[in-house]
Amino acid sequence: MYGKCGALMEACLIFDEMERRDVVSWNAIIVAHEQNKEIGKTLSLFVSMQRSAMEPDDFTYGSVVKACAGQQALNNGMEIHGRIIKSGMGLDCFVGSALVDMYSKCGMLTEAEKIHDRLEEQTIVFWNSIISGFSSQKQSENAQIYFSQMLEKGVIPDNFTYATVLDICANMATVELGKQIHAQILKLQLHSDVYIASTLVDMYSKCGNMRDSRLMFEKAPKRDFVTWSAMICAYAYHGLGEEAIKLFEEMQLLNVKPNHTVFISVLRACAHMGYVDRGLHYFQKMLSHYGLDPHMEHYSCMIDLLGRSGQVNEALKLIESLPFEADDVIWRTLLSNCKMQGNIEVAEKAANYLLQLDPQDSSAYVLLSNVYANAGMWSEVAKIRSVMKNCKLKKEPGCSWIEIRDEVHTFLVGDKAHPRSQVIYEQIHLLVDKMKWAGYVPDIDFLLDEEVEEQDPYAGPKATICSMR
Repeated sequence: MYGKCGALMEACLIFDEMERRDVVSWNAIIVAHEQNKEIGKTLSLFVSMQRSAMEPDDFTYGSVVKACAGQQALNNGMEIHGRIIKSGMGLDCFVGSALVDMYSKCGMLTEAEKIHDRLEEQTIVFWNSIISGFSSQKQSENAQIYFSQMLEKGVIPDNFTYATVLDICANMATVELGKQIHAQILKLQLHSDVYIASTLVDMYSKCGNMRDSRLMFEKAPKRDFVTWSAMICAYAYHGLGEEAIKLFEEMQLLNVKPNHTVFISVLRACAHMGYVDRGLHYFQKMLSHYGLDPHMEHYSCMIDLLGRSGQVNEALKLIESLPFEADDVIWRTLLSNCKMQGNIEVAEKAANYLLQLDPQDSSAYVLLSNVYANAGMWSEVAKIRSVMKNCKLKKEPGCSWIEIRDEVHTFLVGDKAHPRSQVIYEQIHLLVDKMKWAGYVPDIDFLLDEEVEEQDPYAGPKATICSMR
């Protein structure tokens, strides 16, 4: 009880006063610390339990592995996995799913798959662990494959499964599959779940369907801060700043307390709309009214807001006053704004810091080259191109995809792998001709030499097809 209420001191006092401790009492104190994200203490209690000659059970191992998963403590998790194997204990539902979750969150998906495939009894908990694991590592296609296998084996998805798969559809912008999942949710009458309703809002918006996104928001039986956050984020994501801010004001009038995510969306909306004063007001209100300490993402939004409005020097001062070290996202945001505003001095500082964080970051060279090109400093542009060539750095190729009849076609610049590439580029040829007749002239002043070559519309994109069924 004390553990679940976050009162670890009281929980420890009760535990220390116990004259006799069995495996249940040890599990209780270990779980109390695991639930409160105290991984160091959780592991030390686990060691103390073994030293007291008390043999851990499956619940003990599951709880400790779960703690390692939450903190992505791979080495500790692997050591505990080794102890489980040495003990001869079979992997039950709790321990197995915890191991799958731990390896997935630590990026070791092959190990997670091995454990999942080795288990004889694969319950919904196991399937959720492996599906969410692949989803968290941005391997949406593999996550979807496991979801299909789960259905083939007759395992009925639950709320968590559907929410995860909807999130996959949102990330891949596969609206048709999302609609199929939505239909299954309606049949099983799971649409009243707040998290699923929020994920539906997010899925439809990321697939470009703002009408259905708003409809899901309006139909949500209960709206908590997650649902409001999803809709506000959807408007901000599509550059609909006025709608995002209006909804945020409505949210406050209904006394729904916003979280950090909501403020990121609102500040981003202010940046797109150029509302400097309003953005500063919301930024200050985070702490003064709601007691929320700004995170790196909030500062990044403020840097973008100031930079877009031409206040690049003020943005630099804000970075220099940060309570923590600025990350690459913040410096890249400032450098991008310098490109828009033509501020060479600040651009050089931003690029210098960015390259200190990651010397192989090609975007820093490209953005700084664009700043120099805009100022007509072609000797500096040539130097940057020379450095990139010597370091064998290349700009990441552009990528796009489209869903047609349950298939996703992914395109990368520079190849003709798609089976219908000839037909595709015949259409591109017609479009380019029409653009030229309309007076379009490509602006290639800021492009690097190899990028100029890519302007040939017949270069041919690389394409792959993956079935979404």
